[in-house]
Amino acid sequence: MNIQQNNNDLIEEFIFQLRKADNTKKSYQRDLEILNRYLSKVDIRLDQLTQPTVQRFIEGLENGLIKNTKDQRYSASSINRIFAAIRVFCDYTNQRECIKEIQINKPAPISQQAPKSIEIEDVETIRLKVANSRKASAQRDISIVDMLYLTGIRVSELVELKRSDIIYDKHNKVYLVHVNKSKANKVRVIPIQKDKYNSIKRYLDSRNDDVDYVFISQRQQQLTTRSIQLLLKEYDITPHQLRHTFCTRLARTSNDLSMIANLAGHSITVAQRYTVPTDKQKAEAIANAFTLD
Repeated sequence: MNIQQNNNDLIEEFIFQLRKADNTKKSYQRDLEILNRYLSKVDIRLDQLTQPTVQRFIEGLENGLIKNTKDQRYSASSINRIFAAIRVFCDYTNQRECIKEIQINKPAPISQQAPKSIEIEDVETIRLKVANSRKASAQRDISIVDMLYLTGIRVSELVELKRSDIIYDKHNKVYLVHVNKSKANKVRVIPIQKDKYNSIKRYLDSRNDDVDYVFISQRQQQLTTRSIQLLLKEYDITPHQLRHTFCTRLARTSNDLSMIANLAGHSITVAQRYTVPTDKQKAEAIANAFTLD
């Protein structure tokens, strides 16, 4: 058995015994496979790590010698996430000495990071591409994009959304989206203006099934978070980006952090990050403030 296969088996055994959510398991597995590819080049087993080996791996990530599948450098937050997976693995394999005193750059606190959102004009371009695709699911897909963009709900909340969770308020002319299955198990209500709800309404009106889920597959089954992630990947966006865009637009038009936190299902601390200006916003602010004749 070669080193890489032996390491794969070790990773599989480690993942199998983990008592964590499936998404966490998949994340740990992906991160450990990055380490495995690095170690396999020099025939090092995952159960025979040393502190210098782990340190060199972290340095390789930080200086860009080890890149992701898109040939891009890993961010500080991604590197810390990868190291977190290594720590848990080393605890499982009784290799705690090899993770002691590892030098690693810490990412800025989440409240000081400007989230990755999408500019308004780019959102419209994406909507146009989705709407004009030749896929049979085009009508559903554009309504998925609109729901994520107009409500900022998590993809895990989106797949659990049911028709009965959406109620039309005739008095205020808004559709009220009730998020009943949230990350923190807190029910919240997000309004969508009637004129913005058009694509979602057209999609729901076009269906002749009795499935209560708002978004379903071609086989009339509940969608998975992964299927939606793959769908949006075709247009180079993620559900998280649309969520960030929702929150960022709210922050740009309102300084009410409690409202942003309430609508997004965030804490006030996390909501603060949406008030952090991006580099583009900083450049625009300086350009507007200083002019040369």
